[in-house]
Formats: sequence, C-alpha cells, structure tokens
Amino acid sequence: GARRVHLVLAEDNAVDEVIALLKNSSRRIQDRMKAIADYAALTRVPQKFESCRIHKIAESVVKSLRKFAEQHQVSLQMEGLQSFPAIMGDDARLHSLLYNLVNNAIPEVPPYGSVTIGGSHRIGDDCIEFYVKDTGNGMTPETRDNLFTNRVVSRKTGGTGLGTKIVRDVVEMHGGHISVQSELGKGTTFQIRLPIAGPAFL
Repeated sequence: GARRVHLVLAEDNAVDEVIALLKNSSRRIQDRMKAIADYAALTRVPQKFESCRIHKIAESVVKSLRKFAEQHQVSLQMEGLQSFPAIMGDDARLHSLLYNLVNNAIPEVPPYGSVTIGGSHRIGDDCIEFYVKDTGNGMTPETRDNLFTNRVVSRKTGGTGLGTKIVRDVVEMHGGHISVQSELGKGTTFQIRLPIAGPAFL
C-alpha cells in the first residue's frame, strides 16, 4: 500500500519534470524562431522616417509585453516620456528597439522587480535621451563590453543575440548613440540618445 503510493507519486513527479523540460525546450525554440523572423521582417521593410513620439511607442511596447511581464511577476513602468518632443524617426524600428530591450530584460529580473522606460527632456536640446532600466541580475564586465560588438552573445539561454543587433542597427540608422551601465546583482540601464531632426543624411 504505502510503498505503491510512494512509487506512483515518484512517477508523477518524473512525468511533471519531463513535461516542464519539454515546455522549456519548446519555448526556447519558439523564442529563437521569433527572433529570426522579427529580424528578417525588419530588414525587408523599407526605411520610413516621419514624425513620431517615443512615449506613444513606449506605451505600445508596454501593452504588448505586459502579460509576459506578469508571468515573471515583473512590473513595467514609464516615467517622464510625455515631455518629449516628436522626432523624425522610423516608428516600426523604434518600436523594435524598445521591444527588444524590454523583452530581453524581463527574464533577467527577479520576481517583484521592474523594468522602466524613462527619461527627461530639456527645452532647446537637439536630441532626446531616454533609458530602459531594470532591477535584474546585471551583466559581467565582459558581457557588457561585448554587447554592441560582433562578439555579442545573448544573455538568455538559447538566445540568438539578434535582439541586441536590432537595437544597435536601429540606433545607428537614426544617427544616435547607445551606452549600457550594468553590474552583477545591481541591474542594467541602457541609455539611448537620438537626434530630434533625424539622421544627418536626411
């Protein structure tokens, strides 16, 4: 009696572990396929520079990723973006930039942590500066220093690194600059600076 119950429970636990493993593997494959598809789709879309507002793009990104964040018990926040002027930019690509930064940050943040898109703008500045800041696990100095080089490796298990490449390419396309501050156990902040008038070649 008791021995049989113990064996049945052990078998149930083993089955649960196998199911969890399969789910994780399936999710990683789906994530990789989505990253490749997103990158391919973005490279095919013609560049289109027009007036756009960062706070509207950020709102859309937060809405898209809120459920994913809730699954990880992470809060998504916005601060200070309403004061930003419109800039000449590619709306779809700026959306991809913010989406990838926030999407990559969420799994790195422990439960009850946060990811914040924020910034402030001083009247008269010819650029806007905003950030994506998380309360996550941070990066090693080596990972941080290689993040926007050709040696980039995804922080996520099974990741492709394409999200980081999209971020770098979009910033460069807009004639902007991106930097990262990160320390193990103390979170990560990406700081982005984009010219209001658009890239110099326009």
